[in-house]
Amino acid sequence: MSELIAQELTYRYPSGFTAGPLDLELGPGLHLLLGPNGSGKTTLLRCLCGAHRRARGAVTIDGLDPRIDPEARRRIALLSAEPELPDVLTVDEAWSQLAAIRGAPLWDGAALRRALDVPGHLPLSHCSAGQRRLAELLAAAAGDPGVLLLDEPLANLDPGHLERVCGLLLRWRSDRVVLMTSHTIPPVPLDSTVHLGGR
Repeated sequence: MSELIAQELTYRYPSGFTAGPLDLELGPGLHLLLGPNGSGKTTLLRCLCGAHRRARGAVTIDGLDPRIDPEARRRIALLSAEPELPDVLTVDEAWSQLAAIRGAPLWDGAALRRALDVPGHLPLSHCSAGQRRLAELLAAAAGDPGVLLLDEPLANLDPGHLERVCGLLLRWRSDRVVLMTSHTIPPVPLDSTVHLGGR
């Protein structure tokens, strides 16, 4: 079982605005980082996975620092709020490539993809917004990371896709650390909520 810990995690923007400090000690479950737009939620997620340099504080994943330890980075995945996968890839190609990059080339998400009714042969450029979001979630799970950081995973979904994504989050909460951001309370049971202030 994975564990994500942040102590006094802080990021300073060039403007002087500071995001944080953020303190977390999260085990498996579904956790919410709640705050208004502009409060630094996305930036702090990127600090947690080592993509942004923090101004101060410490982050560990199972005792390892993702900024300096490749094994820690293999154990964590970030889903951005905006689509990042190349449009030319199919759903199957996207998660297969990411699984290989993360050192788990034999990971098979086909059963999960079928359960979510996401057509694997469909190019991402031909997916609806909801299908694209599900495909991005599948790609985030490629390689079976123990920690998932999800930036606004429920935003702009129609009721059918919202139900599927919520079901996926509930499925993951039993054996992964799932930390999602939102500026509203989501329609899904949470194990903890951390509040961020605004600017």
